[in-house]
Amino acid sequence: PTRRSSDLAMLAIQQHRDRRMAEQLLDAPEPALLLAGAFHVRRDLGVPLHLKDIAGADESLVLILAEAGKPVTAAEADFVWYTAAQPAQDHCAKMRR
Repeated sequence: PTRRSSDLAMLAIQQHRDRRMAEQLLDAPEPALLLAGAFHVRRDLGVPLHLKDIAGADESLVLILAEAGKPVTAAEADFVWYTAAQPAQDHCAKMRR
């Protein structure tokens, strides 16, 4: 399937936000803590990837909150806190026309 331009725009926005959060964490007093959505904190996609790119920082620990039944790999997080499953929702559906 082809990606819609709106999907690509949302991806670019998420990557920009992740990069900005990484910059802010690097400027914050230590120790610093980031509370953000699972995709923003994922080690393989989000802020930790940008921390490594910007400063070579690979010391962060990632805790992801995940719904029961949804696997989280070691590449994504160091720790997982499982919560009860919720009905699926497309949070971007309202923005698509």
